[in-house]
Amino acid sequence: MDSNLRWKAVFVTLVILLCIFGLVGLPAFPTSLAQLRDNFSRRIKLGLDLQGGTHLILQVQVNEAVSLQTDQTIDHLGTQFRDKNIRYDDLRKVSDTQILVHNLAPEGTAAFRDLVSSNFGEWDLAPAPGEQSGYLLTIKPSTVAAIQAQTMSQSEDTIRRRIDALGLTEPVVAPYGQGTPRQYPARIIQDHMR
Repeated sequence: MDSNLRWKAVFVTLVILLCIFGLVGLPAFPTSLAQLRDNFSRRIKLGLDLQGGTHLILQVQVNEAVSLQTDQTIDHLGTQFRDKNIRYDDLRKVSDTQILVHNLAPEGTAAFRDLVSSNFGEWDLAPAPGEQSGYLLTIKPSTVAAIQAQTMSQSEDTIRRRIDALGLTEPVVAPYGQGTPRQYPARIIQDHMR
């Protein structure tokens, strides 16, 4: 046998023996089979699939939070219109991010613009396309992003509190998946049970 090959075989054997000693011989050299098993169980952590842990993915539908904000704004606008005697024919949600004020009375236009600029700064106001006395309010993209981020943060906090209340060891609550907020980011929960 070649001497270079012999040294390689000795080195590989020593590495294997050192690894075996690291797995079963530490922290104390075993003197019984029970102690050997105890050392082995302390040195090797089983994964979720072997240990019986849980892997759970939850979807957080952040666009529903934006839609809820739009609904609340419609209610608040309707109340303000009644308080300030601003006449209009219809106030409705066009989409999750847009509100249409249809047929606003001409004498109430200035009061309406002042109301939107002072109380609804997170909304952009523009004339409604195809309508002479209609206005379209559109929520600003930065506000949509802030609502979505807040929804995700609140969801993560809620999940973390519920997981911590169960007393699980090594729980991991983290974002899962890539994509735009319209693709409903999800959360993953992992735990290692004892």
